[in-house]
Amino acid sequence: MLSKKEKKFIRDWEFQKEGPKWKYYLQYIIAWSTVLFLSLFFLLKLIMNDRSMGGWTSFYIVAPVSVAMATIITHLVYQTNEKKLQQITQREENMLSEN
Repeated sequence: MLSKKEKKFIRDWEFQKEGPKWKYYLQYIIAWSTVLFLSLFFLLKLIMNDRSMGGWTSFYIVAPVSVAMATIITHLVYQTNEKKLQQITQREENMLSEN
């Protein structure tokens, strides 16, 4: 029997991954890149003594790092959620076949 938490997870995950996989990746890579870029940028501002941070050079470093990290995070979240969905589905199928 599925718990409320599992039912909510299945409903939400099915809704999030609706459509082509590349659209999911694009949407979340953009979102995570924005969050990571702002976080890294302001964190570097706090840490570095020179408040100018090298001008455009720091932008050219922080932007690709943010996109790379966002891609990794998006992929890990997708894979983890798919694995969780498969485990729940498989467990429910096993329970149904036993009855």
